[in-house]
Amino acid sequence: MSERNYEPMTKAEVVAAQRAWAKHVTEQNVEELLALYDFGDAEAPVLFKPTLADVIRLDRKGAKSYFIGGDPDFPNDHGFLKNGWKTVEFQSAVGPILKAGGLGYKDMGHYTFVNGEGSATRADYTFAYHKLNGDVLISLHHSSLTWLPPVDG
Repeated sequence: MSERNYEPMTKAEVVAAQRAWAKHVTEQNVEELLALYDFGDAEAPVLFKPTLADVIRLDRKGAKSYFIGGDPDFPNDHGFLKNGWKTVEFQSAVGPILKAGGLGYKDMGHYTFVNGEGSATRADYTFAYHKLNGDVLISLHHSSLTWLPPVDG
């Protein structure tokens, strides 16, 4: 593995990265979206568990398949971006938190995706970020549908 020199970053840079992520999702811009992830290498891969999938992704190929579908190695991927999301809103539990050592941030909360018909999907997220070569990148992304308690009826 090559030497990776992580750089200090600010909470504002992390929030800007989240806004960029939401923008690329709504614009269905998969290449710009993938550019926000640090796919690392075999010793330090990205850790990506998408919302509507059961397979954890460790590389660009797996992440791209989730977002656009069509990869025979991931037959259950139908393309998350094809849902036509018009807005994505992050609702952090406490805002991005500086990680031990000061060279990364972590964040957890809910985000809501709204499609063109106004239908909303709420999911829980956990992201970890670091900065390399001037870019704030996602190194861990876990997302799952929000659990709702049963309604007594």
